[in-house]
Amino acid sequence: MSRSKRTHIAIIILVNFLLLHYIVSSIPLRIDVTEENMFSLSKNSKTMISKIEEPVTLDFYYSKSAKDLPIRFKNFANRVEQMIKQYANSSAGKIRLNIIDPQPDTPEEENAIAAGLHGQSLPSGITVFLGLVATQADNEKSIAFFDWNKEGFLEYDLSRLIFETQLLAKPRLGLLTSLPLKAPPYPAMPGQPPPQDQYVVQQWESSFEVETIEAAATELPNSLDILAIINPPATLTDSLLYEIDQHILKGKPVFLAVDPSSRTMKAQSQQSQMAMMGMNQPSPDATSDFPKLFEAWGISYDSMQAVGDPNLAYAQANFIQPSWLVFREANINKSFMPASDVDASLLLETGSIKLEDNSSLELLPVMTTSADAGQVSSMILDFTQQGALLRQIEAGNEELTVAGLLSGEFKTAFPNGKPAAPNREEDAEESPVEEDVAEHLESGESSVFIIADTDWLVDQFSIRRLNFLGMNTYQPLNDNQTLASNVMNYLGGSRDLIGLQGKGTQDRSFEVVQQMEVKAQQAYQAKLQEVEDQLSTIQQEIQKIAGQQEGSGLIVATPELSEALKKHREEEAKLRGERRNIRRELRKDINSLKWKLIFVNVGLPPIALVAFGLFFFRSRRLRSF
Repeated sequence: MSRSKRTHIAIIILVNFLLLHYIVSSIPLRIDVTEENMFSLSKNSKTMISKIEEPVTLDFYYSKSAKDLPIRFKNFANRVEQMIKQYANSSAGKIRLNIIDPQPDTPEEENAIAAGLHGQSLPSGITVFLGLVATQADNEKSIAFFDWNKEGFLEYDLSRLIFETQLLAKPRLGLLTSLPLKAPPYPAMPGQPPPQDQYVVQQWESSFEVETIEAAATELPNSLDILAIINPPATLTDSLLYEIDQHILKGKPVFLAVDPSSRTMKAQSQQSQMAMMGMNQPSPDATSDFPKLFEAWGISYDSMQAVGDPNLAYAQANFIQPSWLVFREANINKSFMPASDVDASLLLETGSIKLEDNSSLELLPVMTTSADAGQVSSMILDFTQQGALLRQIEAGNEELTVAGLLSGEFKTAFPNGKPAAPNREEDAEESPVEEDVAEHLESGESSVFIIADTDWLVDQFSIRRLNFLGMNTYQPLNDNQTLASNVMNYLGGSRDLIGLQGKGTQDRSFEVVQQMEVKAQQAYQAKLQEVEDQLSTIQQEIQKIAGQQEGSGLIVATPELSEALKKHREEEAKLRGERRNIRRELRKDINSLKWKLIFVNVGLPPIALVAFGLFFFRSRRLRSF
């Protein structure tokens, strides 16, 4: 074969390779081998996309042309872009994607700002955009700026944005609670910023129109789609209880949280007592119950008994609290969709619920204790040391249910119909007004989520609020807020959003390297510390000698001082060399692994390609003879 012919063949092979690369990259086929399928749309998102009726337009604003972008920002922005493209590719044309680079002083930048997107200043001084605007007809929703601290929530945020863009009106959620979930409309101190609602309410408000219901009310607002009752006060009127009863019998769901010992209400009571000069009056809402409806449903719950479990006890350093329980995968029912992505949930001084034998309903346990759990009086929790509390827990040899979904045919707690409204003197003076009497229901199919704790919903025990580039963001301490949002979306009907939160993060720690570092530290740390101590002593001696020379008033040091200083500096150099050797040993195995990985990723492919080429060339020559 002539040399020119070989050159032409090589060029043709190269062109074919480039064409093959272009064709393969153009095929909309992706293989996601990550543990949590971080780069793939879940089945829930695809189902949600298939229900889109009118086209949705996504305008993705990304300052791609900005100079000196941090590598981490670029990587995260590219991942956001690729994820959004998956939504468009999976929509059969129902999602239209526009990728826009809002350069400074351009109409694109003005449009981004007008849509509510926030440009963020990076440490280099440049301002960048990384936001999304979703539009369907006249309805517009946006994500002002994607936060890489919430990378694991990326798919959930995108799916929720698209879902909410299609809502003409949000479902109505009635909130009845004695817990301070809603912030007062005025700051606690003059000049202070207004207080914020608890994060759980902010989450619910993104999907629902939340309407607060006063404890003294006698009826529910009209057209509620779902009802949340959290730490219900004992002063609820029979008229309001009847409204709740009929709400359930109409097939409308309820989110119900009771508590034998609310730490939040206890703390609020203590603050009130301090403000009232130490008046010692226990909070009337530190314990909560729902006895009238529990009795009708066949639910057994003791508001004076809290659960303790040595196997699930919250432990940190030398602190262990057996009535603070951390529920992990083994104690969470993953078949219940809202709990499918909950890995750790913290409940404080929770109670337990149980279905009576004569109940016609079904109770699906969602969170259960171990068989070593027992109950203790909620009255002693504030006065008993943790060790003594552990000794007082008597194992019942059965798992206790602290949260569950109650479903089936509910029966009314008011068989005699609607109770009479409370008499008031001012009402007696008024002329009677005829009211439309609603049909009284005796039974009905419905669902009620019950959990025997309320503190898990409060920010203090679930999240840490942060300030990121001037924006308020949060760091989850556990999966409490995920569970609260999932359950409410599940009950409220937006079930396609369930299971999308917390898919993990792209920044994964190298566990093998971490384990190697731990072993190396254990092997060499003592020796390194000894050298560090000796080096510190030598440096102190050198400073001492130098100080003696300065204090002597001599321009030239005495031979004794010079000799001592020389000796100490030689010892210092020797110890520094020994320290370098120890640190080199610490990294030896890790560096060895690094070069092995470099060889596998960089060196092995071309070697394999050359070997294949030689094998192919030789086989061709053998066939030619």
